Amino acid sequence: MRIVGRDEVRALLESPSPDATLVLVGGRCEIVPEARAEGLVIVSSRDLRIQTGDGPVDDRRVDELADSLDTLARELGG
Repeated sequence: MRIVGRDEVRALLESPSPDATLVLVGGRCEIVPEARAEGLVIVSSRDLRIQTGDGPVDDRRVDELADSLDTLARELGG
């Protein structure tokens, strides 16, 4: 079972909050404001947008990001 999937990546990329952060809490991911990030920080929306650039992100790229972030989450303790 995945920890980080396409839905979490899309939600983070589409978040209207400039400080949205994907965190791992109790084995599951949540998107919270950076200031309230309790648990293990996986990636901030700011850092994710740096990786993707300014243009639209296609499904293939979202899947690649989800795979990478899922691996990171597992390594961090998921």
